[in-house]
Amino acid sequence: MPIVSTFCKKGGVGKTTFIGYLAHYYANQGKTVLVISADDQNSIFKIFGCENFVTANDDDFFENLLIGEKKPEEVVFEVRPGMYLMKTLNTDRLSINLTLKRSEEKKLRALIEDFTNYFDYIFIDFPPSSSRLTEILLDISEKILLVVGLDPLGIDGYKNTIQYFVDCDIEISKISHIIPIGYHPIKITPNKALKDLKILAENYSPDAIIATPIKDKAVIQNLQSEGISVFDNHTMKDKFHQKNLNEISKDLTEVYKSIVL
Repeated sequence: MPIVSTFCKKGGVGKTTFIGYLAHYYANQGKTVLVISADDQNSIFKIFGCENFVTANDDDFFENLLIGEKKPEEVVFEVRPGMYLMKTLNTDRLSINLTLKRSEEKKLRALIEDFTNYFDYIFIDFPPSSSRLTEILLDISEKILLVVGLDPLGIDGYKNTIQYFVDCDIEISKISHIIPIGYHPIKITPNKALKDLKILAENYSPDAIIATPIKDKAVIQNLQSEGISVFDNHTMKDKFHQKNLNEISKDLTEVYKSIVL
């Protein structure tokens, strides 16, 4: 089954939100989905209102599975029906071990491969920083969704990502889709950034499909502060925010339908 990553060498562009809601979308379609947080902030737990799972115990992280202290079922958390999350503790230390001990890399690859026997999809959420763990998980990924903010810093994030792939010998052809985020039809900055992104993508990642740009909606931040997903059966308190929720849910659904995994 597909192993899919969201990535960008720029923080705050919406990688975690995008892949979290993508996982929830597939779970609502009856698929069984695992999201591995390769970011030891484990922010994806918070956006689903499950941050208590991160701090409840100190021995149920991915690292505990890797060294044989825990079984797979002891380090996955069901946060929505059919949707499971896995947390990491210290990715810097894990990356050092992966660099110094080649056997650890084999174990990591074998573990991820084993999970494909139990889940329809495995999604991997990354921080903007890079490490040996990042390189291995990107190499394992069958598809990479490159999330790009539609502003000058976001465009720099795209450029830095491409350079990182080249430097680390990661196949650029694995970037199956580019996800532009923060679009506004009448604002100059996101429109210019989108034009620049299309030109860059044509030159440096020609195999990637540029998805329909996702509008910037404040309602997402309001929902995340309450641990609510746009795909939860939730009613907002006022008509204005309910209208925005319906729009972003519809927009994301159309984007997710267009992404063939």
